[in-house]
Amino acid sequence: MKIFNPLLLGLVLALASRGATAQETLSGPLTGDGGDLPPAVDLSNDYGGETLPSVVDEGDSPLEPIAAGEETEGFDGSILGQPMHLLEQCTPYFESSGTWLQRGFWFTELDYVAFNRSWERKGLILANEERVVTTNPIGQYIVQNVLQIGGSRPGMEGVGRVKLGRFLFRDVSNRDHLLEATWLGGGSWQQAVSLDAATTNGLQVSNFIDRVNESFDGARSMNYVYDSEMNSGELNYTVRTRMSRDQLQLQPNGTWVRAANPTKTYSYLAGLRYIDVSEELDWNATEIPVTNVLNESGFYTIDTENRLLGTQMGGSFGYETARWSITATAKAGGYWNRMHLKSAFQVGETTIVNSGETDSTEDNLSFVGEAGLLTKWHLRPNVSLRAGLDLLYIESVALAPFQANFIPGGYSAIASGGDCVYMGGSVGIESYW
Repeated sequence: MKIFNPLLLGLVLALASRGATAQETLSGPLTGDGGDLPPAVDLSNDYGGETLPSVVDEGDSPLEPIAAGEETEGFDGSILGQPMHLLEQCTPYFESSGTWLQRGFWFTELDYVAFNRSWERKGLILANEERVVTTNPIGQYIVQNVLQIGGSRPGMEGVGRVKLGRFLFRDVSNRDHLLEATWLGGGSWQQAVSLDAATTNGLQVSNFIDRVNESFDGARSMNYVYDSEMNSGELNYTVRTRMSRDQLQLQPNGTWVRAANPTKTYSYLAGLRYIDVSEELDWNATEIPVTNVLNESGFYTIDTENRLLGTQMGGSFGYETARWSITATAKAGGYWNRMHLKSAFQVGETTIVNSGETDSTEDNLSFVGEAGLLTKWHLRPNVSLRAGLDLLYIESVALAPFQANFIPGGYSAIASGGDCVYMGGSVGIESYW
């Protein structure tokens, strides 16, 4: 009974599936006891009297696997590096604006700076002459002749500024790391004035200079030449952000164009700076009454030099577009100042009533701060025109006019309370390669 029921069921299924193609491989009869499965149905027998047509024609060759095709070039581009190969035929490219602005490993900036130097708001009076004039109906009034070193003279002086920079690398925050070397200087602020006495009393040296010492008092004529020079060199490590990724804009005519994305940028720097401030004052007087019957000449020469070396830190904040940018910058630092003074004076020639020489060196701490506002117009991807305002402040330096004192034999102490302010504008050009 156990074998009869499966055979009957198999016969019914075979009759019901006429027209179906066998998908099972043939197997031999099963052997075993009564618990084994029944033997497989032998589909080679023609139970229905006909067979279904074969899916594969007898004349066709056996099926073979499809041959592997040629390997296509994969994606090996980089958004930050070379253009993606998949987009090589597309315009515009999906790339950073860094491929248009500030392109290159080296860059240079050339500026002409017109600086006005100021060191004392009211200037310094070397000598003066006062006389009382009586007129009617005004009455009496005082007329003064003043020999003065102007605190803001001679006015504008042109200097040069050159910067050479090297691109080091770009970090994951899309910031450029740069090494920059800058030189500023080449200008000479000079003023020369002469004054003749209008009365028989002659010119009197300011009491703040000679105090009670013998000086050029009573001279018939005085003149001076005052010259000041400033040069600066610095080396900075700068980290600067770049513009954001460009935008794709759809034009009314249906074309897509690449447009720079206006971006607020910033940077910060740290580095070393060396500044040299050198001055000369040549003060002469003629017809000084050294005795009641003898008039002679005198001179006072003063040379000072300030060599400042220190560290500085600074930063900038700007707004940049595809064609123009505006940036505010500032930097400051503390400096070690090695000051040197060399001076000599003499009142009289054959009859010397007072003289002295000084050659001394002192150290001091100084502060230097610089700020500016810079605008740029990009002519080409790697060429821009520049214009801006500049301010440079140098504190606690030895200035030549403050060293005059007529102390007999000379005075070794150096007056180091002078300040210099350089303010003006600049025009120039910058280029990347």
